[in-house]
Amino acid sequence: MGRYANTGEFNVLYPTRRRMATILKRIIRDDILNPTGSTLIDSIRINAKITGGFEVLEIQIIAAYYFIYLNNGVPQTSNQYGPNNGSIVSRDFVEKFTYELGSAGITKEIYNQYFEWLTKRYKLLDAVVVAEKNQKLVYTFEALFAPPEFIQGLPLRV
Repeated sequence: MGRYANTGEFNVLYPTRRRMATILKRIIRDDILNPTGSTLIDSIRINAKITGGFEVLEIQIIAAYYFIYLNNGVPQTSNQYGPNNGSIVSRDFVEKFTYELGSAGITKEIYNQYFEWLTKRYKLLDAVVVAEKNQKLVYTFEALFAPPEFIQGLPLRV
């Protein structure tokens, strides 16, 4: 069985990432009209690690490219196609996701996993100082099935 290279970075354990993906899928499923067989829901994957001087929890959402348009919304275009004149109302999936992670205790669980990882690698006193720093969540997005004109690296609105 293969293992990841030890890069000195803490990666959130797979069962936790799977639960995170399940929460995000549920949020989207509850929002869309016909959730059965949805490419968007089926495409969602989560990667997560602690970066940025030991306090930033970076959550990477991997999903079909149009997730970002549903999350962030799209302003009205000059083309004015469709029932909303070409605009998409922001659904704030990531904001709901952040709230659900906290209320389900997953954010706390991740930092507990991280603290345990630190204590195995560093002296306990050093780990306590690191664990007391400001903790914050940062989201990145990787688009799947993107058309050629899609620009990778668009920021997710939280």
